[in-house]
Amino acid sequence: MLWKKGHLLLLGAMVFISTFFGSFPGSASANVANDFQASVMAPLTKITDWNAFKNQLNTLKNNGVYALTTDVWWGDVEAAGDNQFDWTYYKTYANAVLETGLKWVPILSTHTCGGNPGDDCNIPIPSWLWSKGTADEMKYKSETGYVNNEAISPFWSGIEQQYNELYSSFAQNFSSYKPMIAKIYLSAGPSGELRYPSYYQSAGWSYPSRGKFQVYTDSAKNAFRSAMLSKYSSLNGVNQAWGLQLTNTSQINPPSDGDAFYANGGYNTAYGKDFLAWNQSVLENHLGVIAAAAHQQFDSVFGVRIGAKISGIHWQMNNPSAQHSAEHAAGYYNYNELIQKFKDSNLDLTFTALEMYDSGSSPAFSLPSTLVDTVSSIANAKGVRLNGENALPTGSFQKIEEQITKWSYNGFTLLRLANVVNGDGSASGSMAGYKQYVISHAQPIAQPSDNQVTIYYKKGYATPYIHYRPAGGTWTTAPGAQMADSEINGYSKITIAIASAAQLEACFNNGNGTWDSNNMQNYRFNKGINTYTPGINGAAGTITASAPQSVDTTAPTVPSGLISTTKTDSSISLSWTASTDMTGVAGYEIWRNGVKIANSVTASYTNTGLTSNTAYSYFIKAYDGAGNISEASAILSVTTNPLSSLNQVTIYYKKGYSSPYIHYRPAGGTWTTVPGKPMADSEVSGYAKVIIDLGTATQLEAVFNNGSGTWDNNNSQNYMFNAGLNVFTPGANGTVGAITRPLTFP
Repeated sequence: MLWKKGHLLLLGAMVFISTFFGSFPGSASANVANDFQASVMAPLTKITDWNAFKNQLNTLKNNGVYALTTDVWWGDVEAAGDNQFDWTYYKTYANAVLETGLKWVPILSTHTCGGNPGDDCNIPIPSWLWSKGTADEMKYKSETGYVNNEAISPFWSGIEQQYNELYSSFAQNFSSYKPMIAKIYLSAGPSGELRYPSYYQSAGWSYPSRGKFQVYTDSAKNAFRSAMLSKYSSLNGVNQAWGLQLTNTSQINPPSDGDAFYANGGYNTAYGKDFLAWNQSVLENHLGVIAAAAHQQFDSVFGVRIGAKISGIHWQMNNPSAQHSAEHAAGYYNYNELIQKFKDSNLDLTFTALEMYDSGSSPAFSLPSTLVDTVSSIANAKGVRLNGENALPTGSFQKIEEQITKWSYNGFTLLRLANVVNGDGSASGSMAGYKQYVISHAQPIAQPSDNQVTIYYKKGYATPYIHYRPAGGTWTTAPGAQMADSEINGYSKITIAIASAAQLEACFNNGNGTWDSNNMQNYRFNKGINTYTPGINGAAGTITASAPQSVDTTAPTVPSGLISTTKTDSSISLSWTASTDMTGVAGYEIWRNGVKIANSVTASYTNTGLTSNTAYSYFIKAYDGAGNISEASAILSVTTNPLSSLNQVTIYYKKGYSSPYIHYRPAGGTWTTVPGKPMADSEVSGYAKVIIDLGTATQLEAVFNNGSGTWDNNNSQNYMFNAGLNVFTPGANGTVGAITRPLTFP
């Protein structure tokens, strides 16, 4: 389920200072954000008694809860087939919430429900989806070989299209519900969180072990190799950086033994740091992809904030022999860079475990409060909006209050409905604590009939403040109220009640003594919605009586650092420094000799099927989800290698076997010893490669096998390869494979 994880295993293992059902001493003074609201998470299971459900929601509303947060399961709405959506149940659901006057926060849950502690439902990802790509591309594989399908792997290139289609359909079907939708959350991975499925009971995990790294498919390993070759330009550069003597790029791999990686200090080496940083970067790129799709589909329809969640991996944090190892396995290595991606993607950040206290002792080495402080302080420094949650149904409301006020949280969501409302609709014993320590900090919600002014401020100051008074009334204390980021990128927003006044008188400042006061005349805003645009070079700003358009018209930055990482006589591999964009880079166009030849969602590409000893010129353009395209990068000219003068056979093998062997002989010569020679991964994703000297022979006679007794021998006729370059594609269901020349990679 979204926003819930293996922390629930701790129910019987951890003792807290108090529980949700404990005593309630006096509250601390409020220091939450000026738009703070309290929400409750809906049940995982489907609603069958709508009247009882509405009674529960009315109790929430009557106790000051602002919104109900609900998983909207991909496996429900698109189960019938690709682009065959059925939103009937969730429209009934939205209508029930609407009747009670609560706001609604849908979570587009693109992961599996079931298999995690506390899951009381079983909703898999749509089954038809797995036919869209290979398991190697679409699923996770751990360091122990466990294959996980809780969520779609970010290494699959088709994920952007599928999410775009889902988001688009939601927007089309729920646009009329805009007034009640307060926010939209995105599922970013297993349990709905931006992470790898590193801790999973079915894979043998139990608390508080570190979990397992999850990047052992061929697609993941090839991506790691490509990233390292891009960073260091060549295998020799990798060896110099890591102090190794690798002889083949296929030796660039994730740690083969995660336990030894920590026990032997590998995580502190140059190799270890590169691996952990890359491991996180995959999640960052994935977040950018889904954020761009969401902004493209939702901003103009709903105009609300969009959020995603980081998991609170609070165990093994201060283990002296494996510090932060559980976080690393989940994909968290540098929170500063991870949270910057939220900022760059214009996403709110939800974090958990706000109710928990540090213990830090063996064997758990658990520091949840320290972790909340770390993440929250970084988010505050970067201006990323924060929403909090509890990780367990037991914990301290006082601790939650301490965290939301300490770090100016914008909201808190309680997991879940049954913890504060009974099945008959009556408030449970813990509702009093939730009201006293959390709901009490909620900011007044201005009703449509109120005399109020809403101002969108086009950011001149990065962190703007508004100093104001209802016309003729009392001024705020300087510098005034800090304006929060709005749902529209590049704007801050505030709504101010002006009671019986006719206008709001205001000026703006940066909180540090720099003012925009209309040359001491101040600005006057009429009630309703206004957009304020600062003037240039000290000129007076302008006021428009409407909201700003949420259309992204800014192109990504120009790709830089274009290089060739490897080349052969028929292929050239490229990499470049990733572009940035206000809503996230969606992908790159690859241009060769002035003609667009391909798109790539990553900052690398291999161009195959080229002519030997030939010069090619390349440049790259970046594009975002709104269709904005950057200027071209600098042009790179690369010449393919000349054909070898040796009498050799080069075979690219499209992987039928994941670890293929070739058993061969130069025609008329001596066969290799069974099973033959293992074929290393090639520079072309999904292919292995081997180069074999023919001597004086004119052909190579060969068969293939998996190294364990399964063979492809052309129905005992074997395969014959001519000198030069060949691509071999295995046949389906035991049929004969195909040899193609010149190179074509299906």
